[in-house]
Amino acid sequence: MWPQPTEQNSHRIHYDRAWAMDVEGYPGLVVHGPLTTTLLIDFARDRNPGRRIAAYTTQARAPLFDTAPFELRGRPTAAGGGCELWAVTPEGTIAMSAEVELA
Repeated sequence: MWPQPTEQNSHRIHYDRAWAMDVEGYPGLVVHGPLTTTLLIDFARDRNPGRRIAAYTTQARAPLFDTAPFELRGRPTAAGGGCELWAVTPEGTIAMSAEVELA
C-alpha cells in the first residue's frame, strides 16, 4: 500500500517490510490507521442498510499488523442512534475503537 499525498503519512512501517521489521522492530507491516477506520465505517454501513453515516469518532489504541488476522466487531448504542465498533487483535486487544452516529 503506497501512501496518498492527502494522507500525509508516508512512514515506511506501512509499506517497507524490511524497514518495519529490521529497523523499527515490528513483526510485519503496520496496518495504516485510516484503513482500519475505513473498514470500521464500512462495517457499520453494511450492517445498517438504508441509513447513512452522520458522524463518527475513532481512537487508535494498539497497532495491527499484516502478519496476523484481526476482527471487526460492533454493537448498537443503547439509544439506538448509532453503533460502537472496534477492531480486535487475535489476542483480544482492542486496536481501534469507533463510535458511529447513523441518520
